[in-house]
Amino acid sequence: MKIIEKLKNLSAKQAKRIVALAIMFSLGISSAISVAALSKNFRITDGDSVINIRSLYSEVNQVLKQAGIILGENDKVIVTNKEENCTDIDIKRAFCVKVFSDGKAQCFTVNDGTVGDLLANNNISAKENDIVAPAPDTVLTPDMHIIVSNPVSVNLSVHGELRSAIVPSGTIANALDFLNIVLSKDDITNEPLDRLVENGLNIIIGLVEYKEICEKESIPFSISMKKTNSLTKGETKVETPGSNGEKEVTKRIKYIDGNPIQIEVLFENILKQPTAEIKLVGTKSKNLASDNVNISNGTINDGNGNIYSYKTVLSGVCTAYHERPGARTSTGKIARRGLVAVNPKQIPYGTKLFIPGYGVCVAEDTGGAMRQGRAMIDLYMDSEQECRNFGRRTKQIYILN
Repeated sequence: MKIIEKLKNLSAKQAKRIVALAIMFSLGISSAISVAALSKNFRITDGDSVINIRSLYSEVNQVLKQAGIILGENDKVIVTNKEENCTDIDIKRAFCVKVFSDGKAQCFTVNDGTVGDLLANNNISAKENDIVAPAPDTVLTPDMHIIVSNPVSVNLSVHGELRSAIVPSGTIANALDFLNIVLSKDDITNEPLDRLVENGLNIIIGLVEYKEICEKESIPFSISMKKTNSLTKGETKVETPGSNGEKEVTKRIKYIDGNPIQIEVLFENILKQPTAEIKLVGTKSKNLASDNVNISNGTINDGNGNIYSYKTVLSGVCTAYHERPGARTSTGKIARRGLVAVNPKQIPYGTKLFIPGYGVCVAEDTGGAMRQGRAMIDLYMDSEQECRNFGRRTKQIYILN
């Protein structure tokens, strides 16, 4: 009664406001009831993700858009009305599967199914002795590799790591693709990628690297020979010592799997020039003796201050000979001045002799003239001209103690 009395006491303006509010409240409740009646429940399955949503839309694409889901070009959508007011939306995302068959690789875009389904749908069948791997009832998964081929066993070395692998018949490029091995721009292979694989083939993949280094190196000094008659043949003496120089060398080194295989010199910077060594080389004949020897009481003074004792004196014809460098005597020694040829039955090998005008020598060789008695001794000379100058002479031959 109090409320009615209060309403009676309201002004016309206040009464109109109350009526308007009542009408708006009634309409709101009616709209809510209408939306609830017209909307629908959706359960969206996208891989491992499940989204439950209620929408007024009936078109699947609009429902997915409302849920913030974007479809790919080859994605597949399966719609199932499970209940009167509930719909399942199952999204099958597209993915790639590679099939290696007949020596080549093909990529197929699929959404689901098994290995057998894929092969059947694309008319791919196994030939005699071919294998199919994985098995035909295997469910397809992203980036799966399927072999329909004669299997080949190869040996693989990737950056120094060794292993064996079963690959499909075809090229090395296909084999690496099958094994998910991607070559970088710095990789190198021991075989061309278009070569066909075969059982036991060694496939080596090396990582090529280049490094530049700068290091100091010694520059060896040169040796200049200077002839002098102040030294006998075979004697040398350093007149001016040499000294090494120094240079800074920049190199580029090529490595394969960390092992250096090639060095390239880019440039050199001379820090110190080497100083050449000057070496004196004797030209005076060794054991050269004067014809004016002083011989008395079993001793010989060769005129150069050398004194020798002898036990026997022979007289005979002496000739001279010369041999090419490196030639050997009958006893196997390198032919040189101071070694002479004899008849070893008359003068045994190894006998030490003194011949005026030639000097001390040793019997180490023989020849036809000595064996036939046409000469007693053949003296080795340093040149053909020296042999001609000597000619044929009769000499006293002293056998030394």
